[in-house]
Amino acid sequence: MSMLYPRLIAVHRARTVAGANDAVGNVGYSGMGQSSDPANPIGEDVLFTKIPANIQAEQTGRKKDSALPSDPVFAPTWAIYVPKRKLKLGDVRDRDIIVDDLGYRYQVGQDYWNLLGYKLVCIRLEA
Repeated sequence: MSMLYPRLIAVHRARTVAGANDAVGNVGYSGMGQSSDPANPIGEDVLFTKIPANIQAEQTGRKKDSALPSDPVFAPTWAIYVPKRKLKLGDVRDRDIIVDDLGYRYQVGQDYWNLLGYKLVCIRLEA
């Protein structure tokens, strides 16, 4: 860890059957679901652990339709920066789950790769 990247994250990916075969049409549900594995009830594969990161709150978010001017935004976004030397291009994809060292979970909405590494635009998941 360093001053620039003071936090630790883990990258998880949900297990799905999407892309398991080349069937087209009415092939059943292929999205996220509960797992029958008692060791991993949420059905996620842990891809990377102990990755240094910098997590910053963004000012953007959405107002609910019936919001008053003083109401807080709903689902604000978070920017998670990961140095280039820890993950390579393609290691993180949209819809991956990031778990930080405080136990908060974020879903990646956009993964952006640049000269310094990843900028992951995420929404924090509610319990």
